[in-house]
Amino acid sequence: MFYETVWEYEGVRLVKRPDTTNYHIYWKPKRSRAQRKSTGTSDLDQAKRKLIEFAKPRMRLTVKPEDEIDLLELLVHHVEPIIQRAKQGRCTEVGTLKHWMGFMDEYGVRSLADLTYGMQGEYIQWRFERLHAAGFKGSTSTVGREMRVMRAAINSAWKRGILESPKYIQSLPEAPPRSRFMFPEETKRLLKACEQTHHLWLFVMMSLHTLQRPGAIFGLRVEQVRFGEGLIDFLPTGHTQSRKRKPVVPISETLWPLLEQSVEESHSGFIIEFNSLPVNSIRNAFTKACKRAKLEKVTPYTLRHTGATLLLSIGVPIREVSGMLGHTEQQTTERYGKHHPEFLSQARAGVDQLFGWKQEREGKGVDRGFQRRHSDESIDQLMLNR
Repeated sequence: MFYETVWEYEGVRLVKRPDTTNYHIYWKPKRSRAQRKSTGTSDLDQAKRKLIEFAKPRMRLTVKPEDEIDLLELLVHHVEPIIQRAKQGRCTEVGTLKHWMGFMDEYGVRSLADLTYGMQGEYIQWRFERLHAAGFKGSTSTVGREMRVMRAAINSAWKRGILESPKYIQSLPEAPPRSRFMFPEETKRLLKACEQTHHLWLFVMMSLHTLQRPGAIFGLRVEQVRFGEGLIDFLPTGHTQSRKRKPVVPISETLWPLLEQSVEESHSGFIIEFNSLPVNSIRNAFTKACKRAKLEKVTPYTLRHTGATLLLSIGVPIREVSGMLGHTEQQTTERYGKHHPEFLSQARAGVDQLFGWKQEREGKGVDRGFQRRHSDESIDQLMLNR
C-alpha cells in the first residue's frame, strides 16, 4: 500500500494512507521491519503532536565530547522538573541554579569540559567568599549541597546517554549536626514573644507539636488535616516521598482547636497564612522574636530539634519520636538518643556488673538530667503553658 510522507521528526515519519483520513506514524526499529501506528486523528497539528510524544522516548541520543556539552543547559535540564514539582514552598534548587549561573558568567565557564577539578575548587572558594560577605557563617553543608546538585545533573546526562562516562565532582564534608535546643522555660519565652504575630506564633506551635521541617509546615494545606482520624498527613496529594520524609503525625490536644480555627478561617487553602496569602518564610519575624525573648543561636529549625529532644528526655520511646520526625529509628538514636533517660542503660549496667564495684559515698548522687526535674509536666504543658 502506498504511504505518502507528510512530515518527519527525528527519523520518525508521519504518513497518509489512501484508505483512511487518519494520519499514521511510520518508523523502522533497528533490528526489525518497518512498523506503523495510527494517530487516531485526521487533524495534521494533532497528529504532529502525537508523533512527537511517540518519538521522544525512542530518540537515540548521541554521545558528545565534554567540550560540546553546554553546562548550564545540562544543569537546567536536571533542576527544572524538581523546581516545578516543588510548587508551593521554598526549593533549594532555585538558589543552587542561581549561584552556578553567577559563577559561570563571572569565570567564563560554558562547557562541561570547563568544569575541571581546579575550577570546581574555584567555585567552592567563590561561594564561601560570598556567604561570608553576606554575613553568613558559610556551612560546608550549603556549598556541598550545591556540588551534589551539579553531580546529579552530570550523572543524569550520563544515564541518558549523552556522556560517555560520569565526571568527578568534588565533595565537601558534612557539617556536624546542630546541637542547640531549647529548654522548656525558653520555649515559653519564645511563645510569649511571638504572641503579637499570630501566624508566627502558630508556626512555632506547629513546629513544636509536629516536629516537622519549616518547609513542610509552610506547605501544609487544609485538606491534609484529617480531624476524623486525628492525623496530619504532611505529604501533599500526588507527591512522592523524598529523602526528607514527610510523615503522618497525630494532632495533639493543644493543637486541635488551633487547627480547627485555621482550617475554618483559611483564605488561601494553607494552614499558615498572612493577609490571606500563604507564607513561605518567617525568618525575619522569627529573628526579632528571638531577640525579644533573649534567645541566642535559635533558628526555625531549632524547634524541630527541641521537640525531639524534650520528648526523648521525658522517656517517650525512640520509635515514636522517629515516626514523628520521619526518621529511621537508627537515625534518631544516633542524633537524639543520648537525651533519653534509658540511653545505653543496659550497657552501663553491664560494665558495672563485669568490671565495677560498689563504693558508698554519703551525700553524693548523680543528676540524671533535666528530664527528672520536669517529669511531672506533660508535653502540652511544656510547650504551651502560657
